[in-house]
Amino acid sequence: MRRYFADKTCINLIRLVLLLVTALLDALAYYFIPVAPYLSTLPVVLWVVIVTVTVAGLFTAMVYLPLYFRHTCYYVSPEQVVKHSGCFFVRTQTLRRSAIQYTTSISTPFSKITGLNFILLSAFGGSMLLLFLSKRDYEQLRTALQPPRG
Repeated sequence: MRRYFADKTCINLIRLVLLLVTALLDALAYYFIPVAPYLSTLPVVLWVVIVTVTVAGLFTAMVYLPLYFRHTCYYVSPEQVVKHSGCFFVRTQTLRRSAIQYTTSISTPFSKITGLNFILLSAFGGSMLLLFLSKRDYEQLRTALQPPRG
């Protein structure tokens, strides 16, 4: 049984995008505070939105993502594929290799640098998504998990 881990090279890219989106939402909410001063409750609501978005963005970037990446791993054997993932509650998915109908491989541009490589395994009645694979692991799994032809 071979063990694969989520590639941690993309965590900084995801953090950057998440923090940029958080800053953009905060800036939009801050922009609308002086626009409508005649509504007495709107500035209070917008400040609550700013604080909530900031706390959620920082929590996701600094706590949730590192924990999620630490707990994500995949076991591949000749009989089955097992995925462990989650942050506070670790979820386990098991898929028999004989049940795989087809695979979808997704590799982004500059995937060697970003680590954004994904494999979707579709089976009878379900699917399994292998996330954030390194380029080497992605190539190995892509060839190893092809369903049998015929």
